[in-house]
Amino acid sequence: MKKVILIISMLCMLPAFADVMPYYMDSIPKETIGMYQTGEGITIFSHPEANSEVIKKFDFSYKPETMPDSVFGVLLNDKKLGFLYVSDIGDEGWVEVIYNKQTGAKGWVKTEDRFQFLPWLSFYNMYGRKYGLRLLKDTPDEIEVLHAKSEDLSQNVGKLRFVKQIRLTAIRGNWALVSVVDIDQTPKMGYLRWRSNDGIIYAFPNIK
Repeated sequence: MKKVILIISMLCMLPAFADVMPYYMDSIPKETIGMYQTGEGITIFSHPEANSEVIKKFDFSYKPETMPDSVFGVLLNDKKLGFLYVSDIGDEGWVEVIYNKQTGAKGWVKTEDRFQFLPWLSFYNMYGRKYGLRLLKDTPDEIEVLHAKSEDLSQNVGKLRFVKQIRLTAIRGNWALVSVVDIDQTPKMGYLRWRSNDGIIYAFPNIK
């Protein structure tokens, strides 16, 4: 018994390293407009100018034990795939990112190509259509409904109960045209509100 307790205690003392994915609505700040894909490192500036003050530098190994905390909105270490939330855009490829989710600290980075910054529409079309969507865990019950049209007052055509997969067909504003297979294997298609009018996200690409 003492050995079991000792092993459990040692396991609890070990640091827990994991990939990062948003699972709750407040994981994604409302003011975000898309995602910035990281490379092997980033330099964060105080203003969208190369001669402005450098406020932070990160080097990324994508080895879980060396990756910084509270930086990534999405992180898959094995794929060396990381994203920071983007809160604003500037001229000539500059974007403002949130580099500390706990404090909300922001700074500016320069994109290296046109795919490094993905506005939400592009991000969902690229990753949502590939991997499907998943509802965040604290999504209100009234959101778990499929509509006949991309309107709140349109007819309900299905309730998302025990859904195995949400396939994304298209994004139209704050609505997503999706098809789902429920636990009873009945296929359903309709519009799902993936984001509120004031920017709260309810459904996120199920990146794996």
